[in-house]
Amino acid sequence: MNPDMVAEQTTLLEVKSKVISVLQKLYRNDAILFERNNRKGLCERALVFRFGLYLQGAFPDYFVDCDFNSHSRDGRTFSGKPIPNRDGTTTDRFVDIIVHKRGLSGLDSDFICFEIKKWNNTNTKAAEKDQNNLRILTSEYGYKYGFYLILGRSLNSTQWAIYGRNGYFEPKRAVL
Repeated sequence: MNPDMVAEQTTLLEVKSKVISVLQKLYRNDAILFERNNRKGLCERALVFRFGLYLQGAFPDYFVDCDFNSHSRDGRTFSGKPIPNRDGTTTDRFVDIIVHKRGLSGLDSDFICFEIKKWNNTNTKAAEKDQNNLRILTSEYGYKYGFYLILGRSLNSTQWAIYGRNGYFEPKRAVL
């Protein structure tokens, strides 16, 4: 199959199913990471890394990376992607995880982006910033889907909101 066609043929239902499978593996294989530190869990970065590791297995035709500074527009390279803030200013930002094709650009490259929080790190201002990132990345930067994941203490308390091209939005709800 032509690799460029894989993203177009992967439906939201298929992507959601794969993300659920990855979350199930994370909570099954790495439950201790959620229990450490008096049930506060390890740092968010450690959980995001493990999620990304399992995510790579679910999307073998893509690279799963932390977002990095290779974005260019109009011949200029940026450190992060310029994202307009609600106050009218612009900040160069990185999301937690991207699923993409390396070496390509635009709609041929960017497939899924993730902003991930832990259950005990969901202040409103950070949540609004992360969700704004996903709205912009799916509407202006060509990502097909953007997932805002809140990793719960257990899989049953994990939540997501999903953003997509053309203004698609699925409000925050339980994953299972």
